[in-house]
Order: sequence, then C-alpha cells, then structure tokens
Amino acid sequence: MMKNVRTRFEALNRRWMIFSLLQLCLAFNVAFAFQQESRTITGTVTDTKTGETLPGVSILIKGTSSGAITDIDGVYTLEVSSGQTLIFSSIGYASREVEISNQTQLDLQLEQDISALDEVVVIGYGEVRRRDLTGSVTSVKSEDIALTPAFNVIEGIKGRAPGVDIVRSSGQAGAGFDVRVRGNRSISGGNSPLVIIDGFQGGSLNTLNPNDIESMEILKDASATAIYGSQGANGVILITTKSGQEGRTTVSYDAFFGVNGMTQFPALRTGDDYIQLRREAFRTDGLWSSPADDASIFANDGEWDAVQNNRWVDWTDLIMRDGTQQSHTVSVKGGSSKTQSFFSGGYFREEGMLRGDDMTRYNGRYNVSHKINDWAEVGVLGQLTYFNRNRRNSPLSNAVTLSPFGNPYDEEGNINLNPIPANPTFISPLADERNEFIARDNEIRTNLAFNSFLELKPIEGLKIRTNFGVNLDNSRRGIYEDADSFARRNNRQSHTSNEQNFSRFYNLDNIITYRKRFDDHSFVLTGITNYIRRDTDNLYAFGINQALPTQLFYNIGATDTDSRVIGSDLVRQNQMSYAGRIDYQYKDRYMVTLTNRWDGASQLAPGNKWASFPSVALGWVMSDEEFMRDINVVNFFKLRGSYGVAGNSAIAPYGTQALVQAGTNLNFGGIASTYYRFSTLAGNPNLGWEYTASYNFAADMELFEGRVNATVDVYQQNTTDLLMLRNQPLSTGVLQMYENIGATRNKGVEVMINTKNIMKQNFDWSSTFTFTRNREQIVDLIDGEDILQQETNSLLLGRPINSFFSFNKLGIWQENEADQAALYDFGGTPFRPGDIKIEDVNGDFTIDQDDRQFLGSNVPNFIFGLQNDFRYKAFDLRTYIFTRWGHMINSGMLGRYNPGGEGNGPAFIDYWTPENPTNDYPRPRRGASLSNYAGYQSLTFVEGSFIKLQTVSLGYTMPRTVSQKFKVQNLRLYVTGNNLWAYSKDHRLRSFDPESGGQENFPLMRQVVFGINVDF
Repeated sequence: MMKNVRTRFEALNRRWMIFSLLQLCLAFNVAFAFQQESRTITGTVTDTKTGETLPGVSILIKGTSSGAITDIDGVYTLEVSSGQTLIFSSIGYASREVEISNQTQLDLQLEQDISALDEVVVIGYGEVRRRDLTGSVTSVKSEDIALTPAFNVIEGIKGRAPGVDIVRSSGQAGAGFDVRVRGNRSISGGNSPLVIIDGFQGGSLNTLNPNDIESMEILKDASATAIYGSQGANGVILITTKSGQEGRTTVSYDAFFGVNGMTQFPALRTGDDYIQLRREAFRTDGLWSSPADDASIFANDGEWDAVQNNRWVDWTDLIMRDGTQQSHTVSVKGGSSKTQSFFSGGYFREEGMLRGDDMTRYNGRYNVSHKINDWAEVGVLGQLTYFNRNRRNSPLSNAVTLSPFGNPYDEEGNINLNPIPANPTFISPLADERNEFIARDNEIRTNLAFNSFLELKPIEGLKIRTNFGVNLDNSRRGIYEDADSFARRNNRQSHTSNEQNFSRFYNLDNIITYRKRFDDHSFVLTGITNYIRRDTDNLYAFGINQALPTQLFYNIGATDTDSRVIGSDLVRQNQMSYAGRIDYQYKDRYMVTLTNRWDGASQLAPGNKWASFPSVALGWVMSDEEFMRDINVVNFFKLRGSYGVAGNSAIAPYGTQALVQAGTNLNFGGIASTYYRFSTLAGNPNLGWEYTASYNFAADMELFEGRVNATVDVYQQNTTDLLMLRNQPLSTGVLQMYENIGATRNKGVEVMINTKNIMKQNFDWSSTFTFTRNREQIVDLIDGEDILQQETNSLLLGRPINSFFSFNKLGIWQENEADQAALYDFGGTPFRPGDIKIEDVNGDFTIDQDDRQFLGSNVPNFIFGLQNDFRYKAFDLRTYIFTRWGHMINSGMLGRYNPGGEGNGPAFIDYWTPENPTNDYPRPRRGASLSNYAGYQSLTFVEGSFIKLQTVSLGYTMPRTVSQKFKVQNLRLYVTGNNLWAYSKDHRLRSFDPESGGQENFPLMRQVVFGINVDF
C-alpha cells in the first residue's frame, strides 16, 4: 500500500517538475520575445507650417503612464514595443496618435490647433480675433501668396479673396496689375485700394518680396476701412511682414528658377492658307478665277518666286522667345526675450518673351524690435529695393499684319533693315535687335522705406504708440530711339529723352489704445492722429537727332538745339486726419463698433478741404444663444451688419487751381526764348469730396466640428458727387476741369467656403471656394443724359463705368439675304452678301452713329476660384482654378484681319466666301483695309469669359532623418506651373490667353518653375 502511494507520489512529482519546467521555459521564451520587441525609438517633432522644432511636446504610450518630453531641439527618446501607440500632444497643437511597428526612428509634425475663429486678424491700427470681427475682412495666408512665383505679391491672391478683382493684362517683364475691391466707384478720382505695410503708408506692392510676407488682409466694407477715412474709400490692403522670434536662430533659403514660354499666340497665315486669302480677295473683284491666275495676283517684287519655292516668313516666331524667371531669398530670424530681429535679402530677375525686355530687382529687409523694459518697446522696420528694368517697344501687332514674303536676314545672318522687297522703305520688326544702340528704354529705381515706432504701456490696458515712416523713391528713365529703330520707322529721326523723379513720403501716426474688461463687458477705445505728406521733384529733357547713338540718352546736349525741351516741377500734397473708434462687447456675444474720421486734403478747394466719415457696425453671435445650443451641426454662427461713409479726394494736386506754365522752346529771332501759357486744366474753386455710403450684411459660420467654415457678404455702395475730369468747350480756351457731378452704385454678394474634406494620419484634403458677383452702374450724370464719346470711354446711365458703346454685329449678310441686305445702307452704299450685318437700332434702314448701343463691359458677372490642397505623407499637391465670366473685351488681335490679301493676319480668322458662309468676318476685297467695311468697329468686341487652370504645384518635404544628415531643419522641393490651360467661351479667343484682354503686344505666358525651401 505504502509502495503504491510512494509510486504515485513520485509520478505526480515528476509531472509537477515537468510542468514547472515547461512554465519556466514558457516564461523565459515570453521574456525573451518581449526583450526582442522592446527597443529604443527616437525622433524629432516639428511644426507642420514653419518646420521649426518643438520643445516640451509630451509623448505618452497609450494605456500606460510611461512617456517622454522633447528637449529644446524637439528631440525625444523612448522605450517602446511593437504594436504600442504613441500619443503626441502639446499646448496649441492638435494631438496625434501613431502606432509603432518595427521602426527605431519616428519624426513627426504637429499642426497648430488654432480655431479659425480664434485667429488674430490685422485690422486698421489694431488686431482682433476673427470671431469678434464686425467688418468685412478677408485674410490670405503667406503660403498662398508664395504659391505663385511672381515678383508682385498681389498675383498670389488672384481669385482667392472674394470681392477683389485682379487682372494682369500684359506679359511684359515687371508688368503690374489692375486691382479693384468691390468694383469701380469713381470716374476720375481713382479706384485703386490703399496699401499699408506693417502699419505704414507710402509703400508699394512692387517693392515687396513675397517671401517676406507673413499675412495679408483686405478690408472691404465701410466699418473695416472707416478708420482710414478717405484713403480707404476703395478698400485697404494690409500687409504684415515677417518678424523675429525668441529662441534659436533660423536661417532660410527660398529659391525658384523656371521658364516663361509656350506662349499662346495665334499662328499667322502661310502656305496654302495665305494663297487662298489672296485668291479670294482678287476673285471678289473678278481678277482671279483659277490657279492659272496666281502669277498675276502675286505680282509684287519677289512674291511669286517665294510662292513657287514655298518660302514663307513667320515674323512672330522670329520675334518671340521663351523667357526665364528666377528668385533667390535668404532670411535670418531669431532673438531673445528682449530683442527680436528679422533680416532678408532677395534677388529676382525676369526675362520676357521679347529680347531686350527684362526686369531685375534686389531687396533687403530688416525688422527689429527691442523691449527697453516692461512698459516700453522700440522698433525699426524697413526695406531697400533696387530695380533695373529694360522695356522693349513691342513690334508684335505690326508683325501680325506684315507680309510673309521677305528676307529677315542677309547672307551673313545679319538682320535686314528693309526686309520686304515690295516695300523697300519698310523697317523690319527685328530692327531693334541689330545692336544695343538702336533702341533702349531703361529705368533704374531705388526705393528706401524707413519706419520706426515707440510703444509705451504705462498702465494696464493702455498702449500709446507713435509711428514715423519715410519712403524715398528715386528713379531715372532714359529712352533712346535711333532713326532706324522700329519706333521711328515713320519719321526717321532719332529721339532721346531722360526723366528723373525723386519722391518723398512722410507718415506720422499717434495712436492711443485702451482696453478694459469687467464682468460681461469689454471695450477697446482707439484714438488716432495721422499726418502724411508727399513731395515729388521731376526733371525732364528731350531732343531730336542725337549726334552719337552710342551715347544713348546720356548726352541730350548732343541733340539739335532747336529741338530740345527741358522741364521741371515740384508737386506737394498733404493730409491731416483725426480718428476715433469704440469697440464694445457684451458677453462676447453682442458687438458694436463705432468709428469716425475727420480728413483734410490739400488738393481740394478752400472751404471744402475737410470732411467727416462715420461708420457703425453690429455683430451678434447667435450660436451662443440658448435656442441654438442643441444644434450640433452648427458650432458657430454670427450675423453682422455695417453702414458707413467714405470719401475720395484722389485728383491731381493743384487740380482746383488755374495755373500758368512756362515753356522754353519759343523761337524768337532765332533765339530760344521763354514763354508762358495757361494750363489746359481749368481751376474749380468749388471742388469738394466724393462720398461713398456703404451697407454690408453678412453671416459667418463654422459647421461640423470645424470641418466647414463659411462667410457670406451682401453689400451695396452708393457714390455721389463724383470727381470727374470734364471736357470743356474749345471756346473757353481750356480743355478740362474737375467737377463734382454724377453718381454710381455697386452692389453684390461674396462667398468664401473652407472645407476639410479628409483628415487622416497620412492623407489630408482641404478646399477653398470663393465667389464674387458685383453689379456696377452709373446712376446719375450731367442733366441725366449719357455722355457719348468713343467706343471705349462713353459714360452710360445704368451701365458700368468702363463700358463699350458701338455697333452691334449680328453676323454676316448671307446670299439668301441679298434682297434684305439691299434695303439697308451705310453712307448711301447698300449692303450685300459678305458684308457685316449691323443691328439697325432706330429702324430707319440706314446704319449711322445713331445705331451705336451698349455692347458690354469689362466688369464680369462673377469671379470664381477653387483651390484644392492634398497631402500624402511627405508629398503635397495644390491646384487652383480661376474663372472670370460674363464680361466683354476689346481685342486688338481680332482687328488684325487683312481683307485686302496683301498683308497678313491671324490664321484663325474665318472670313466669308460663297462657299464658306461664316458669320465671323466679311468677305475679302482686293486693296481693302478693315476700316473700309461698314461697322468694322464691332469686330473687336467679344465676350471674354474664361476658365483657367491657374496653378498646379507639387512638393516633397524630405524626412527629417535624411535632412538632418545635411544639418538641415526642413527641406522642401517643388515644381509649380502657372497659366497652364484656359478655356474661352468665344472660339475667337482660343488661340491666346483671354485674361490679357485680347491685346497682342505682350501676351501672357505659361510658366513652369522648380523651387526649393530650406531652413537651417
């Protein structure tokens, strides 16, 4: 019995030992496996937007209390295992969770978690949270501005800011832009917005380097612009440049290089296309019936030989080339708790499509601030800009109509001055390219902006600031045109001129701001005095027949004595202003803004120099009300409305005075003598301010937990006492005089929607949609009647300021309409098939000046923009589509039809023949020019609606694990294309970029650039 028990015990003991051994092995294996999975992971955490490292970021292993914190360089080290999840979090940034696999290096970027409503928006003489805005303000981010490689910052916001119409009508190197905020209001008083750079006036958008800009705000309604009074009548563009920061010093290099080319430009007629046009022109007069007659219709010197040998010249192809564009910017920013600074230097160069057309700009910027103590701070902000620009007198419009028969070059490859055998006196469109002393138009310009401020905070809530700014602009433009230059092809005399301008702008602001909050009430009081003064010296000299072409415009004393004209003047204007603003809030829910400004302008008449411009704005955050608390879809909803009055005094200085002018080229007994005459501008002692009263109603909203942000504005602006430069009867002895006459109205709607469509760890997609519709019209003129002038400058009641008034082309008279066409006449000549069919407005069967009518305007029905941003891991893609729809253009290219058949013209022009019953252009006629056709003026007016793929940009940001090997914080490479594709509604505009308005001298070009952004 005991033996059996002992045996069983020994067996049980053996099993227990085996089980224990198995458990020990299992534990060892688990421990070993765990030891294999547990490892050290390191990485760097940076800011998604700036690329700067982030110290103090918390990294926590999800479900545990273990973690780490990044050091001063944003670096962390942590023991982790595969399958665990790390939570990265930091104050002011959105948290991110990342699951660990087998990596030992994990670099991460965190996005700032600032609600769109909490963003600080720059307004006139202050800042405010977006949720507290009562005026209409649109903000544009710095990355949107820098997206478009260009020398002018305004090109980067085209279509991205609702209510702002931006048009670049020329592809010339350094060409500017037309900018309108909520339409045109004034006829002669100017419609360009005011530009404020870092709180100072006097600056120019052309002088700014886009890489230096931190943000841009556009103030649109009367409440937002009222603090600037009359200067803000046409809207205000506020530019904030980059500043220094406390902490480590960051050195950045931003550059791009690319090609401007692949220009959309109409092909010219050559080969069979040209031959057929000549045949048809001669057939109309019965001089051609078959190809056997070709030798007789190509009878000019050298033509028949060229036709037989298929020798054709495409003059535009010889003239145009692919241009280039490049930009390089180096910046340094950093500082301590007391002193912060930002410095940058930039170089930009653009070479246009024509040889001799280029622009070079150098920039240097400095922004330095220093805290003297806890209540005093000083700073200097400034910029030095140097321009060197060469303009080319474009021969493209002439080259389009030039005969394709000729010899552009001689046997040695030199340019032939007279390339057309049939016209030996004609100057070649390539004439200016023979050497550097044939034609030169050179401008050098230096701009110095020096701004400084002193800011005191003697007690809590009170801030006293003084701004003093000086802007000095010195320029010289010299022009030399040789007797054999293309510009002087008609009179064959050399022309030389030299003009120098020195402009000084002074700006002094004193600003007092007091903030106070108690219980549910808060208010901000702002008081301002502003003084500006502008002085401009001008010196001009001109002469004919320069002795030595190599001296260009540097020795006008070598021109003919009797031809010389020398003039100089000094122009001064100043303005003094006082302004006050009260911002009041109750429970951060109900808002009131009251503003008034008093302006005095020197250029207006005595007794009318001063005016007051008040405004009021209300805001109501409805989403904070109890009845909206349960609407989960709506996170924020605010209604706002404003009313205010702005003014305009933008006329020429001394425009209210009758002046006497001196001349020096009177020949008195063979001696150049001085003489005096009255100015052609008559003085008006009663001239006063132009006033614009504006209403604005809007809604701001944030939906679906911030996934959708939207703003809708509806406005109306009524402008009265228009400043108009009115023509005077010749019997008065003067030509023009400024008067306060007429009224205009602008009304419209603006929409801006931002959406976050997809937000994943490795993929993001967001969109921005903008829509603008502005209706502009003249509502009152002298005696309530239209002012009829030329096709492009008539003033019509009920129509926009820039309207077209001419004959309305209905088509081309067809053969089956011959009897009907014969009923109508122009100048006594009846119409026939192949002629332009003009609308008979008054029904008298005679086409004359009484049949002219309103055709359209360059004001579009709407402007639309759609931007999409994609991010996949380290790649980013941005696309931007821009639309301008419902406007009319006056296209010079459409007027280059050559009906006589002996010049040339664009190949797209579809002309009428009995076999081709088109409605585009009339039938060719031998020896006819376009002006020989009744109603020819109507051919150039066409709808200019277009859709354009404005920008596509693809970028790659190098992982920090790689970039750190090169001692680089952030490295991004990108390629960007601009003006890549356009669709025109009218088929006649599809051979060139319609945004240029149909002008042919400097068409817009496509652009592809390669760029790099590096932070050290």
